[in-house]
Amino acid sequence: MSMLSSVLNKASVNPKLTRSLATAATEKMVNISINGRKFQVKPKTTVLDAAKANGFYIPTLCYHPRLPIAGNCRLCLVDVKGSWKPLTACTTEVWEGMEIETDTPAVVETVRSSLSMMREEHPNDCMTCESNGNCEFQDLIYRYQIDAQHPVRTLLKNKFKKSNHNITEPCYSPFDDSTFSIARDMNKCVKCGRCVRACHHFQNINILGFINRAGYERVGTPMDRPMNFTKCVECGQCSQVCPVGAITERNEVIEVLRQLDSKRKILVCSTAPAIRVALAEEFNADPDFNFTGKMVAGLRKLGFDYIFDTNFSADLTIMEEGTELINRLNNGGKFPMFTSCCPGWINMVEKSYPELRENLSTCKSPQQMIGAVIKSYFAKKLGVSTEDIIHVSVMPCTAKKGEAKRPEFVQKGKDGKNYPDIDYVLTTRELLTLMKLKKVNPAELADDKFDSPLGISSSAGNLFGVTGGVMEAAVRTAQIITGVENPIPLGELKAVRGLEGIKAATVPLKTKEGKDINVRAAVVSGGANIQKFLEKIKNKEVEFDFVEMMMCPGGCINGGGQPKSADPKIVTKKMQRMYTMDEQATLRLSHENEEIKQIYKEFLIEPNGHLSHELLHTHYNDRSKAIQDMSLHEKK
Repeated sequence: MSMLSSVLNKASVNPKLTRSLATAATEKMVNISINGRKFQVKPKTTVLDAAKANGFYIPTLCYHPRLPIAGNCRLCLVDVKGSWKPLTACTTEVWEGMEIETDTPAVVETVRSSLSMMREEHPNDCMTCESNGNCEFQDLIYRYQIDAQHPVRTLLKNKFKKSNHNITEPCYSPFDDSTFSIARDMNKCVKCGRCVRACHHFQNINILGFINRAGYERVGTPMDRPMNFTKCVECGQCSQVCPVGAITERNEVIEVLRQLDSKRKILVCSTAPAIRVALAEEFNADPDFNFTGKMVAGLRKLGFDYIFDTNFSADLTIMEEGTELINRLNNGGKFPMFTSCCPGWINMVEKSYPELRENLSTCKSPQQMIGAVIKSYFAKKLGVSTEDIIHVSVMPCTAKKGEAKRPEFVQKGKDGKNYPDIDYVLTTRELLTLMKLKKVNPAELADDKFDSPLGISSSAGNLFGVTGGVMEAAVRTAQIITGVENPIPLGELKAVRGLEGIKAATVPLKTKEGKDINVRAAVVSGGANIQKFLEKIKNKEVEFDFVEMMMCPGGCINGGGQPKSADPKIVTKKMQRMYTMDEQATLRLSHENEEIKQIYKEFLIEPNGHLSHELLHTHYNDRSKAIQDMSLHEKK
């Protein structure tokens, strides 16, 4: 019996696996040629993928490896023998004997003409643009040396100007910075449609779309509302895929740079778990290399006085949120209990599902917890007041900027004024910009350590950066605190790991009376999946006790503020780095963190206690009315 037959026989209980193995065994490769070179590729491969896999360059703008294909930028045209017109490489699948030419004079001239027309409508403010040096359109303009205005467009513009007709003028779009997280300058838009597809494909929120027609067509919001008056959750996935500077995070680099240069106050920085893995990828560190020490060294060289780990407050979150869950299970409460770490998820609840506010954990996010203890506990240790500290939080998430600006997240200074727990939030992209401006390369520096007393953390806290990580960290501690005899071994809660959008697990816990209970747990990531899940909850198709929600697919490692990447496997790579760090760690349980024990002993007293509720817990608002009121106003 052949090896394949043996495998097929063993797999006979799984028809899907049997079919896939049989297909793989009989799959015939397709013979093609690109620019005269012959290759074999798999059936149904697009011309673009075949070309990229074999080292050929084809220009694109609308294409992104993690988005559905659109084919609307028309830059990826190729000549194919037998076709009477150029074909789009991103939408055309290969066929047997296909002869492809990527660089014929006609193709190159067509690309140059398209780019020239696009440049004609593009602002010339590259030197101060947020995407300067990291702009796909800028790269294309340089590669094809588009150094002059398009002659036909110029002729038409001059003609219509004489007749006072402006139909060929680009449509002006007002700058939108109505949210604290996202800035939109759609005058820079190249109409690739990536943001539209991201908002639909990842989140199913659909607040971006093409509006108007012909020369006036542009990307906008429903009824051209400011972003803050839409159902936007500020996740930033649109900014993550934008090839230009049309959609970006609200930039705070210059303000932070001024603080670092002036050094008038005590400068504190805290960093999220997803930052270290993103920097590791950016600086090409080995997959098993822990970049944390390099990151801390880089932040120190930037000029921060103290550097703390948001993983510490993730451990703190586990203590507070785990205690809250146990209290609800023992004493009754709203179920399912939803996690509250993700500000994009909080925005969705407040704007679209306000009836679920009581189901949310009252715990602040790790960012806001560490902000609160820095401006209180740590300030007292230094003998200074709240207003003497500038706290910069580095996050993978654009929505964290808006979270930091919530009016309830403040503390009073000696002068009686309110000061925010977090003064500035930088995304990973902004941190890289800051490092570039200050000529800091962390990969070249010797490892450094976080400062005490908010710098030690468990690898459970580090898992907050991936989908399922909050759940896994909470389960580790909750099982031990409640006295489960045989807790799930560390790293073995496989059901909540991976990139699947909706996952479920049953977790054994004990009540305060010592009774065994099975907690029904779920993990959901991505706004589109969240809406599907909530619909099932609403229709009573499923029942759960504890649910982790993250707005970005895959969790914070794929946050809207992370570096832009054309690597289709980038999220998987970052996730694996997270799990490797967990396996390498010696401290893997939040409740065993000595600095967590210290802060409760010296300051907070106990989880869910009076001071903990005052500093580490919060409330939520109904913001759906503001959107409804805007709709009513538009109808009048």
